[in-house]
Amino acid sequence: MSQNPVRILIIDDERMVREILTAYLEDSGFEVTKASDGQAGIEQIRNHQPDLVLCDLRMPGMDGLQVLATVTHEFPELPILVVSGMGGMSDAIQALKLGAWDYVTKPIEDMAVLEHAIDHALERARLRRENREHRERLEGINEQLRQTVRRLREDETAARRIQFQLLPENNKVFRNYCFSRHLLTSQYLSGDFVDYFAIDADHLGFYIADVSGHGVSSAFVTIMLKSYIGRYRELYRQNRDRGILNPAETLSRLNREIFSCHMDKYLTMFYGIIEWSNNLLRYSSGGQFPFPILFDGQEAHYIGKKSLPIGLFDFASYQTESLQLPPQCAMVLISDGILETLPQTNLRAKQAFLLELIGNTNLTIENLVEKLGLDQIGLLPDDVTLLLIKKVE
Repeated sequence: MSQNPVRILIIDDERMVREILTAYLEDSGFEVTKASDGQAGIEQIRNHQPDLVLCDLRMPGMDGLQVLATVTHEFPELPILVVSGMGGMSDAIQALKLGAWDYVTKPIEDMAVLEHAIDHALERARLRRENREHRERLEGINEQLRQTVRRLREDETAARRIQFQLLPENNKVFRNYCFSRHLLTSQYLSGDFVDYFAIDADHLGFYIADVSGHGVSSAFVTIMLKSYIGRYRELYRQNRDRGILNPAETLSRLNREIFSCHMDKYLTMFYGIIEWSNNLLRYSSGGQFPFPILFDGQEAHYIGKKSLPIGLFDFASYQTESLQLPPQCAMVLISDGILETLPQTNLRAKQAFLLELIGNTNLTIENLVEKLGLDQIGLLPDDVTLLLIKKVE
């Protein structure tokens, strides 16, 4: 399906100039309209806004500088190029100050120069329009989050429902990876959170987080976390920042964000990126414990190492680790609330139990909940969150 041609308005009092420019631009595929003076040009813009304007400076009645001032005030995103041979450098400077996007001198000896200026202005206009739309969309997202926070404070019942609505779809499949999650809260609101999402055509991101404490204040930090990650994803989508693809950089940014809020809250977090093309896992841990468990189809083992939580120390640093995922594998991430529910008497025994369980269980989120006895526990001493990532055929 062909796109509509770009519409260009020429404002020039010289008929010959209008005809020459029109003939060239129409041959180049543009749709051209003309106005012989500034006032007529402005009326055309108001009634049938073009995609770009070419305007002379020296015209009887309303001159080009007056046209510029009016158009840039009423239509700030409309590219307007000055095409003039009068006045020299001073007029060029004045025109650019008033908002002209470019200045082409007459006589135009090489029309390719004009067409290049037009293409450049149209590309700038497209980028500005997209950035404005991105900002409006991001502002809309932030407003939704602000409303969510207000509701969290107003009504814990509504807050619980809203918080769980922010969770990703359960049993979500991205290409050949299936993500399942299960949250159990010790209070009405959870300080645990989990998310997973496609970043682009080749990268998938996921994280599990556990905020210190319980209740509304901890749940509020999970909302902030969702917002920060959403902002990093939006910056990447706009080609303005690639930090979301760098696990260590992402945790470092979150550490600065949370620490600077002075909320007396911190969190543990594991953030990973899966590259679909080569099944490479890159990850960084911010105090996550117990460590994630990787099952390769034969045996289970812990991955990761000790690290500092997010938001507790301003000097904390994080490292990105890489791991080639086996052809058949599953990864289980569990928040540390699980350690308080297990019957073993010491930490080493609890860790050994988890490894044995993962290595000898048909790995579904329902089976894990059952084998861990979480469906039989009444009041939990701490939130417990499970995230299962399973490679599927």
